Amino acid sequence: MTVKAQQAASGWKRQLKNEFSAIAFLAPFLIPLLVFYIWPLLRGAYISLHSWTILGMEKYVGFNNYTKILTNSDFYKYLWNSLYFVILVVPIIISLGLLLALLIHRKIPFQTMFRSIYFLPYVLSVSVISFIWLRMFDSKHGLVNVILETLGLSSVHWLTSPNAAWWSIVIATVWWTVGFVMVLFLAGLQEISQELYEAADIDGASSFHKFRFITLPGLSSVMKVQIFFQIIAGLKLFGQVQIMTNGGPGDTTNTIIRYIYVTGFKKDMFGLAAAQSTLFCIFMLLIAAVQYMVVNRKES
Repeated sequence: MTVKAQQAASGWKRQLKNEFSAIAFLAPFLIPLLVFYIWPLLRGAYISLHSWTILGMEKYVGFNNYTKILTNSDFYKYLWNSLYFVILVVPIIISLGLLLALLIHRKIPFQTMFRSIYFLPYVLSVSVISFIWLRMFDSKHGLVNVILETLGLSSVHWLTSPNAAWWSIVIATVWWTVGFVMVLFLAGLQEISQELYEAADIDGASSFHKFRFITLPGLSSVMKVQIFFQIIAGLKLFGQVQIMTNGGPGDTTNTIIRYIYVTGFKKDMFGLAAAQSTLFCIFMLLIAAVQYMVVNRKES
């Protein structure tokens, strides 16, 4: 009995030591996750149940903040604006990023230089990108209108016309992020075996068929990740709108994130802004769940 007890104690200590070792290795990831993600989410949910100002004065109001939001048409309008931007920008970024990756993947001169040039805008901050395109789209002295007038075309009020304002934000966003998308597609292309293309050449497959039946299936995993992250990034649109259009003209380009920002920092209604953030977080989780189910259904 004594030997068995010692063996059991030794096994328990060994298991406990292994668990502590696992926790120690996970700590560099878990601590930032708890501090910067889990705790702010819980704190935001708590604040959303209160009437909270910048001075920290709190008054419990229950679900009144959520009732105000769900009965206010502005919340749905600005949520739709964010979705509208996603619908505009994601197909362009994915398609253009894939096209650039396919072109650069070929053995062309100055391949490394082109890759660096296309990726360079992505290392800049959203503020820098937005200010660059704010000047580019200036109605009087912007480079875009100067080029249009040189070509004999009429100038466009890019930032003060509803449709043009959206497209100016789309163009700035595509220019900023397409290089990152291109690099990920390039990495995916390099993982596709060249033997598949050689076999297709022997069978007399056309370029389209090789793209359709070899390249696209080979990039399916990268494509799913790209689409997912671009949708989430598009829904969180803020910097370009804040700097380039300030939500205008009117509130045409006002997005849900800017709406939350104005509620909290301009109107000093942090409880209401926290409730808006909580609902928006739930909405993004639903979008992610729907996308996950659609992808899994296609795979099955």
